[in-house]
Amino acid sequence: MFGNSALVLLEKLIVWPDTRVPVDSSLSAWNTKNLLKITILLAITRTIVLLAICAAIPGANAAVISFTGSLRTDATFTDCGAGCTLGPANSDSDYAQWAAVALKFVLPAPSNVSAITFSYGGGVNGNGAAISQGGFEPYLSLFDSSGNFLASSGQTACPAGAQTNTLTGDCYDVGLTAGVLPAGTYSIAISAFENMSYAENSGGYLLADGFTGLGNLAAGEDLHYAFDVVLASATPPAAAPEPSTVALVVMAGIGSFVFGRKRGIL
Repeated sequence: MFGNSALVLLEKLIVWPDTRVPVDSSLSAWNTKNLLKITILLAITRTIVLLAICAAIPGANAAVISFTGSLRTDATFTDCGAGCTLGPANSDSDYAQWAAVALKFVLPAPSNVSAITFSYGGGVNGNGAAISQGGFEPYLSLFDSSGNFLASSGQTACPAGAQTNTLTGDCYDVGLTAGVLPAGTYSIAISAFENMSYAENSGGYLLADGFTGLGNLAAGEDLHYAFDVVLASATPPAAAPEPSTVALVVMAGIGSFVFGRKRGIL
């Protein structure tokens, strides 16, 4: 709710139109001057109401980083065993077994970090792009700036927001929840299930040590991927007035302008 101090501040910010209507030929000048003030007043009103509504919407303070691409063309890990490196001659199945794509993102402040994939069942990502279904069964892994393993999607599947593949009837998209992480640079890797990192599988390793080569590609799946990293503020936003409260305050101010006639003034 607005306190008295907030009302005083609101009154200082708004330049109220002059309600003293002249009865002589200067009426046109009065209209011009006060129409401008009314326009400014309405713009301020709209801004206040929109800010209050946004503050009241859950997740309005979250940021989304969307990643899309192909496990074949974007692979940053291509080791496929002793003396072997994936290349153009390798099949999609080879890439699904061995390859991984590691991508960096930055937290400017402590944030609650999560991620969700879309490429198996399709859907719409955080950038509003339509994602087709039919990608490989994904696996997400998260690392700090030194390559230490932090979290993975593990065995979980079909998180909230994921869709079922209409051809297979399965929902194999995955979610990752890392909790609150400090500001810094992080890497998130996507690979085919269960091509996990040695850092997760064996312990004592880093992201740079690579992946286990346990991924697979089922019939009908391709190598495209799509996932979002969702960053939510780790600090709850300050309590905001309900939109209805803001609207009442603003409407009261407008009412005082429309109906507030001083004695002896038309």
